Amino acid sequence: MDKNLENTIDPKIFTTKDITLASSLVTLKFLMLGVDYQIEGDKVSPICFFKFQDGPELRDAVKRYMQSNVVVEPKIFMTNLRSLKSEIDNYKNNM
Repeated sequence: MDKNLENTIDPKIFTTKDITLASSLVTLKFLMLGVDYQIEGDKVSPICFFKFQDGPELRDAVKRYMQSNVVVEPKIFMTNLRSLKSEIDNYKNNM
C-alpha cells in the first residue's frame, strides 16, 4: 500500500496524507470526517491526515485513483483542493 495511506486504530476510518487523493474523494462525494494534524520530529509544519468513512466503495475509488483511472470534474476538484489547502493554512496560522 502507498506510504501516504495509513491504517488507523479504527478500521472504519480511512486516512491519507495525500491532499490530491483527499480532494478527489471529496469531489466524488465521499464524506470527509475531518483532518488530524501531527508534528513529527523537528519539523515546524504539521503533517495532515485527511479522514474518511471507510468502506468498499471508498477503497474502490482509492484503487482507481492509484491506477490513474478516476474521473472527476476539474473545476470542482480544484475548488475542493483550494478549500483543503485553506483549512491547512488556517491551522498553521493559528498554531
